[in-house]
This record gives sequence, structure tokens and C-alpha cells, in this order.
Amino acid sequence: ESRAAQLLGIPKLKEETSNSYSLGFTSNLGPLKITVDGYLVNIDNRVIYTGQFSGSNAANASPQDKELYTLLRAANATTARFFANAIDTRTKGIDAVLSYSTGLGSGTLRTDLAATFTKTEIVGDVHASPLLVGKESIYLDDASRILIEKITPRIKSNLTFDYTIGDWNVFLRNVYFGKVSQPTNVVANRQELTGRVITDIGAGYNLTKNLKLTVGANNLFDVYPSELLLASQGTSGILYPNQAPQFGFLGRYLFTRLSLNF
Repeated sequence: ESRAAQLLGIPKLKEETSNSYSLGFTSNLGPLKITVDGYLVNIDNRVIYTGQFSGSNAANASPQDKELYTLLRAANATTARFFANAIDTRTKGIDAVLSYSTGLGSGTLRTDLAATFTKTEIVGDVHASPLLVGKESIYLDDASRILIEKITPRIKSNLTFDYTIGDWNVFLRNVYFGKVSQPTNVVANRQELTGRVITDIGAGYNLTKNLKLTVGANNLFDVYPSELLLASQGTSGILYPNQAPQFGFLGRYLFTRLSLNF
């Protein structure tokens, strides 16, 4: 435990604790198969990366702030961040999958619809010592809140069609990634990144019983995430979010795959 952490009343790290509950069911209705799972995960004393503390040498600053300011300057630093067991969180969600197979011509068409609905939120008060009164928004800043609660799409779904005839199969898959938020402490730079649909397509042929050749395209229509606001791009000129990645930002790519099964 560093002296700087002691000055802020941030205790030594301890293990996170969690409990989880799940409930699900499956049903086979002829060619239609249904699977639904629900879950709830509680995490206590979750570790976060705090905001930036700088201390102060102002005349009316507290002794702790003055000492922290001196410690930082002695280390040629202006701010310090810490890992801390600061919050409790709750994640709840539902996963659902529907599969339907039917004959089509001389082949079989399988349709899969899958969806995930999930939400993580901070519950209760922030675990802050009396020394952090008035500094709670630094201890758990807005960017950290967004990273915990809004960095993952609350909805993700995919619809896949897979047609098999003889040694051939072709597939078409559409995946929807729900909206996310870009983590930032600057109110003017807050940004909601809209949902996107990514389309994959491919065809495969069984060369032998154990060897299969597949060609296709992922992200067929060359879809990219929402561009960051100019102020969020910084001097690096990064156009797309790297802290809130719904999906990759490399665009379309073509592939050839050779699979060997034993």
C-alpha cells in the first residue's frame, strides 16, 4: 500500500467476491428447437481503475492534499491513479436460440436465430473512505462508469441461413451489434455509437470425408463503427473507438479456409 493511497484512504486490494444464478430450458418441437437461458451475476468489491488525483498546494488545501502534491512532484508526476475495490455490480441477461430445419429442394435449410440481452449496472454506494468526501467523482469518474455500464452492447443478435446439398453448403449470416457509449469525462465529447449490422457469407465443399474447403467474406458490405467526434480523435487521428469496440474496424475481408477433421 503506497503512501499516496493511504493519504486518500484507499485500502489494500482484496479479492472480488461473486455469486451467480441461472435458469434455462430447452424445447424440441419437431423441426424447431428452442433454448433460453437467464442469468444474474453479482460482484462485490469490484476492482476499478480510479480517476486522476493530483493533490494541491493551495493555502486552503487539506494536509493530505498538500502531502500528495509533494509526493507526486518528488516523483516527477502530476497525477496518480489507483486500483481499488470501489463498487458492487449486478449483471443480468437472457440468451435465446431458435433453430429450425426444413427440406428445400434436394437439400436442407437450417435457420438459426440467436439473441443476447444483457445489462450491467453499479448497485449501492461507492466504497469511499471519509478522506474521499467531495472527491467521489474522481474516485469513480464518468469514464469508469461508462466502461462498466455501457461499454458492451446490451443487445446482440444474429440470423443465420445454412443450406446443405450433397457435399456443398452455403451460408448467410447477419449479426446485429447494439449501441454502446464512448468512455470520456468530457461532457461535450460524450457520444453514443449506434448499432450496426454485419453480414458474412460463404460456401464450402467437402473434398473428402475429413477435408473441407470454404471460401467467403466477413463483413461483406464493408461496415465500420461510428466515427469518433473530432475532439475525441486526439492528435493520433484515430477515427474509430478502441475503448468501446462493438466489432472490429478493419472492414471487409475475404478468406479461404481448409478444415481437416479427425
